Amino acid sequence: MAGQVAAGLSEPRALVHLMLACMLVFVARLPEAVRMAEGLPVDEPANAAVAAHLFAWGAVAPLLGYALAAVVHLVARGFGGRGGFLGARAALFWSGLALSPAVLALGAADALAGGRAAAWLSLAGLAALGLWVWVFAASLAEAEGFASTGRVAAVVVLVLAAGVALVELAIRGGAR
Repeated sequence: MAGQVAAGLSEPRALVHLMLACMLVFVARLPEAVRMAEGLPVDEPANAAVAAHLFAWGAVAPLLGYALAAVVHLVARGFGGRGGFLGARAALFWSGLALSPAVLALGAADALAGGRAAAWLSLAGLAALGLWVWVFAASLAEAEGFASTGRVAAVVVLVLAAGVALVELAIRGGAR
């Protein structure tokens, strides 16, 4: 990320990083999508699952990525960040692309295991999430001018935990 900041951030590069990351995650998630689609009450469940995932990862995820990057920048600014919205986008999108090989490996392992290796895949997924948090924190620290990647990572973990807790509360509240 330091090289990108030094060379000058660009919107086209950030968009390419985002789209590549989304398409690689789309490919990684295909085996599970097709496996889960077997019970759908449609004529061709595999085609329906592929189309739905293509729409989600090709259209919805990039839009959510831009919205999330804006929120990330506003939070970073609240903590004294000096970068711009483009820097936050570049950090988020670059970290997603940088970790997409791990997502591809997890998807391939899940496909080879046929969905039966949940315990060790969950641990590997948590390790990949931890690695993504560190890469994202380092990228964001560089883009926003923070001195400590560790502090940025701690804030990212706290925000992620709060988000998970809010989603859990919303799910449990809606189930009543």
